[in-house]
Amino acid sequence: MSILATLTFLFFLYFRKLTASSLPDSELPFVTVIVPARNEESKIGRCIESLALQNYPNYEVIAVNDRSDDRTGEIIQALADKYPQIKCVHAKEAPPGWLGKCSALVQAVEHANGQWFLFTDADTCHSADSLRYSLSYAVKNKAELISFMPVQELGSFWERTVMPVLLGSFLCGDPLNTINEHTNERAYAYGQYILVRRDVYENVGGHEAVHDQILDDISLARVAKSKGYHILSADGRLLYKVRMYTDLQSLWQGWTKNLYALIECNLFYLLTVIFLVNIAIVGPFISAAIVLSMFLHGDRGTELTILSSQLVCQFALLYSWYRRCRQHYLGVDWRDFFLLPLGSLTMTLLYLHSAYLVHSGVKVSWKGRKYTVNTSKSIEDVFSAKNNLSNKQALEQVTALAADGELVK
Repeated sequence: MSILATLTFLFFLYFRKLTASSLPDSELPFVTVIVPARNEESKIGRCIESLALQNYPNYEVIAVNDRSDDRTGEIIQALADKYPQIKCVHAKEAPPGWLGKCSALVQAVEHANGQWFLFTDADTCHSADSLRYSLSYAVKNKAELISFMPVQELGSFWERTVMPVLLGSFLCGDPLNTINEHTNERAYAYGQYILVRRDVYENVGGHEAVHDQILDDISLARVAKSKGYHILSADGRLLYKVRMYTDLQSLWQGWTKNLYALIECNLFYLLTVIFLVNIAIVGPFISAAIVLSMFLHGDRGTELTILSSQLVCQFALLYSWYRRCRQHYLGVDWRDFFLLPLGSLTMTLLYLHSAYLVHSGVKVSWKGRKYTVNTSKSIEDVFSAKNNLSNKQALEQVTALAADGELVK
């Protein structure tokens, strides 16, 4: 437990803190907010409404209906009719070999006028000063691409059980926040809120450059940093909250499509994460069962005293870790602490299943699309051989789609 707690506390110690400060309105750049949405009828309204009511002098919102099968497009259109700063783009089908989200974003960018782009997700909800605080921070710190870690809304039983363990395990990957060191090659981004200067985005090739990457957000950050641009990450609790999944089925599908890729599709990393997290989280509860069994069997010796003292230390560390991480969660309380062992075991199954999908070549399904993810973290789209295009042809096709995309204010 001490390893997990130490890595987590180090992460938050070095984590950049966002403050509620703003540049004068005259110094705030024009920004285009881009929201891709596919089958998000239960979430897209809240997201767009929160963006339409921003305390920001000069911005626009482009919401992309990515060929949804539900009422997503209707909801976006109704909000575009209500708010003049909202634009609705109806995306065309993605070319073969492209991640659907990347294709939708490329089509949206064709209609963007901003000096900066904010890429955000349909399951987010933004505070009124979100744009003001984030753009001010980016400009003051001379960031060229910056992303912000959200507050996670956890409503259902399985969200409260699995997400704290899963999200907590991610913090161990970069405990010193080396992403913020310009000389360090480590790069990633929190995909729910990525701010990037327009010229930087265009110079690195935009989402065309990462069109087949299952982790398009992380890949975009890596491309930008590899080309010498200044990228940062920071605490986004003042900016927005996100509810990624609402039940076990969506949580399972959502994480297994890219969880193994998050640890570089590396078997050693897989085993290390599973071992460390389970030892740290399940271990204390197993120790508690052993101590209780000894007590019930009448063992009152020195060994029980020593084990009991160790157990108290283990739980003190585990609970302090949980409390610190909980600052980024909404909807959980102290009782959910006792769900951690189940969350840890479920996390293990998620990692193993995600790895199985990659190494077996079994297709992952997400929002009605199917992909095969390989160990290079790129996708192989499910199309017939007659529709198989070269990368150059695919790029030409998505550019053409963007050029004649339907745009409605």
